[in-house]
Amino acid sequence: MRRIQVSAVIDVIAFLLFIPSLISGIVLYLVLPSGTRGGAVFLSVTRNQWLNMHDFTSIAFAVLIVLHIALHWKFYRHIPQCFSAKE
Repeated sequence: MRRIQVSAVIDVIAFLLFIPSLISGIVLYLVLPSGTRGGAVFLSVTRNQWLNMHDFTSIAFAVLIVLHIALHWKFYRHIPQCFSAKE
């Protein structure tokens, strides 16, 4: 697989992991905040299950973001040159 294909696959998977991480984070923050009485349920899913889903998807997303940065390291390394005035 070419580097651009690897990058595209990583980016798509990262985006797909971001969505449940975002949704579960919103549910945990707004609907089932910490201190919610035991057995709290939203959409037939317990708070603990929401927390597990949020933790798993967030960690997997973070790993893929690190891979994304590693694949684009040359770009990130040259960002300061974009702001220097060389005309």
